[in-house]
Amino acid sequence: MTERQIYHREKSSSQTADVARQQIASQELWGGPPRNYMGSDIPKVKAYWNRLPLLSDLQTQKSGIEFTTLVEVDSYHPKFAYWSGDREGVRNEDGYAKIKVTINYCNQFDPVYIADEQSNAES
Repeated sequence: MTERQIYHREKSSSQTADVARQQIASQELWGGPPRNYMGSDIPKVKAYWNRLPLLSDLQTQKSGIEFTTLVEVDSYHPKFAYWSGDREGVRNEDGYAKIKVTINYCNQFDPVYIADEQSNAES
């Protein structure tokens, strides 16, 4: 079995602790149309490659979530990935692209959410 790609989203004005709780509950990520230099009117889920980066102390992770997904990335960039379109694994609804994910880790609120620990706590 191969290890799945890990992606992350850092805490931001749109990636809040409340949004992270909703993502953990639904195991789903949403994305609207990009507003940056790659702007368009097409809703896209955006995430960064690999685990959350470390802060300048090189010991503490930045705040955010880490996840995996079985949905194929449709747009590559050296720093981030996009999922969009009306295709298998991507649902377009209410102006958002939506994909199913497995949230593995979140440090945006206390206590830190770790999927394996959460699963064990519910058993």
